[in-house]
Amino acid sequence: MGHLAGKQVYKKLRERMDQMPVGAPGRKTIYEILKIIFTPEEAELAAQMPLGPQSLSKIARKLKMSPDELRPKLEALADKGMLVDVELAGKMHYMLAPTMVGVFEFTMMRVREDIDQKKLAELIHRFVVDERDFVDSLKQGTQTSLFRTLVHEVTLPENYAEVLDWEKASHVVGNAEKRAVSLCHCRHVESHRGNDCQVFRMECCLSIGLGADYLIRHDLAREIDKAEALDLLTETRDAGVVHICDNVQNRPSFVCQCCGCCCEILNAFRKFGLFGSTFSSNFQAIPDESKCTGCKKCQKACPVDAIDIIDRPRTMNGKKYRWIAKVDPDICLGCGVCAMKCEFDSMEMVPRPRRRIAPESTVARVLTMALEQGKLHHYTAELGDGAMAQLMSVLAGAVLRLPPAKQLLARDAFKSRFINYILNRARRARVPGANL
Repeated sequence: MGHLAGKQVYKKLRERMDQMPVGAPGRKTIYEILKIIFTPEEAELAAQMPLGPQSLSKIARKLKMSPDELRPKLEALADKGMLVDVELAGKMHYMLAPTMVGVFEFTMMRVREDIDQKKLAELIHRFVVDERDFVDSLKQGTQTSLFRTLVHEVTLPENYAEVLDWEKASHVVGNAEKRAVSLCHCRHVESHRGNDCQVFRMECCLSIGLGADYLIRHDLAREIDKAEALDLLTETRDAGVVHICDNVQNRPSFVCQCCGCCCEILNAFRKFGLFGSTFSSNFQAIPDESKCTGCKKCQKACPVDAIDIIDRPRTMNGKKYRWIAKVDPDICLGCGVCAMKCEFDSMEMVPRPRRRIAPESTVARVLTMALEQGKLHHYTAELGDGAMAQLMSVLAGAVLRLPPAKQLLARDAFKSRFINYILNRARRARVPGANL
């Protein structure tokens, strides 16, 4: 009976985590992962946690426990990265951490002796990069990405004024309230798999704002000042990494330093087309045919294999050249790594024909992704029977009842207005966390 009960508790936890936009799909690997990270007792409690931030008193009432009894249990889960806690309106609120960015990263951002990190590394790599369950769950109807690429600012034309503040790594990091650095989850995973990164050191995962505050409080990251954080951006940029940020305009929580050899997201993108080009920057690389010598350095530097070298004989400045670079705009991340590596100043970063606008906030991104994936009702259920919950359920249900083709069109036209309306109502009602 104990064995069956253990299976059931991990099933409940997986199903609960899978209600989030970045879920926990699958029938085998995800269970192996959860059993390493969570004890049965931890899984039992985590499976009952809210998807969005709720106060200690509200959670305690739901679980029929006293706040004093529950608090140390929640703090212990937060210390292990299973829950996220955030202070809102002077009170601590708690929510279940998603698989990504969440439980996976928080478990591998430091060296731990209490779990088998080597085995876990193999399982996480299998789940994210080798198998299709996780990737397919994100690709089904998802137009809003969890991530966005930040273009290397030095690759843009001098005094270029069209790049917005939230598109600049220097602004995102420089204006954050807090900054922290920790072990890179992906490099740590690959190190356990016998593939030490050849591009950059392992301690380079940069967290900012509320993300940094959470990680610092739970000893998951080391607090750093503005100067060290900006130096890290420069070092990683010069090493040839991609800066990938939280896909929000306001108060992002991380800037990852991603390489093509270790990064799970870049590897999944290269293998499966994860997110399509929806997490590219608003720029793309285009080679200048009057300067490109076909030296292949840009091709070798590209972390997602977006560049081919094609046969095109021509003469430049009296010299004959045979090869030239060609960039696939549907694959190009717009990171600027190729432009950094080009010695002939031939790779130009130009604006994409259609600008992508990141969601205003984390709450807006989560709700938009949930709407796109048909998971919004899981969030409305946590609001209880109030007018806000009823309104969200009616509006979302009207979209979800449409035929598939019309549903997609309706979501595109309706979702941004819908999400903005919900958030404005929540702000006027002073709902905790509405501005996250």
